[in-house]
Amino acid sequence: MTLQATRIEDDDFGGTLPATTSTAEAEAVDVEQRSMTVRDVLRLLEANRRLQGTLATNAALCEATLVQLLGGADPGAVLDGVDVARARLDLAQSMAEFERARHQTRGTFISAQFEHGMNMKEISRRWAISRQLAHRFFKEARRDS
Repeated sequence: MTLQATRIEDDDFGGTLPATTSTAEAEAVDVEQRSMTVRDVLRLLEANRRLQGTLATNAALCEATLVQLLGGADPGAVLDGVDVARARLDLAQSMAEFERARHQTRGTFISAQFEHGMNMKEISRRWAISRQLAHRFFKEARRDS
């Protein structure tokens, strides 16, 4: 059995605490990490597409409203034929779903980057976020996996 040092936990200063695992175990973790990352990117893509559709519907509603307003329609009556409440809820839900998927994907990616040898300082530079925020995403991803 081949042993290698792996990174299991990040300390509060961007360093790592080593552990010893077999190569087979490390490869299994890598496959699982990649699978989770792919899963989360697919979820983000799906949420992105849903949000795009909702935004397109909302833009069409805004354009129709603008045409009516420019034509002299009464602002109080312009939206009478439209389910504004439903459109607003759809938009809010799509945006929240996108933000959840984006957050999850960021954590999964940061965890994968860490597993592949990057430290929190490098990761935070790449994402243009603070090292503390990168570490928070990392800990959330570890807790959720």
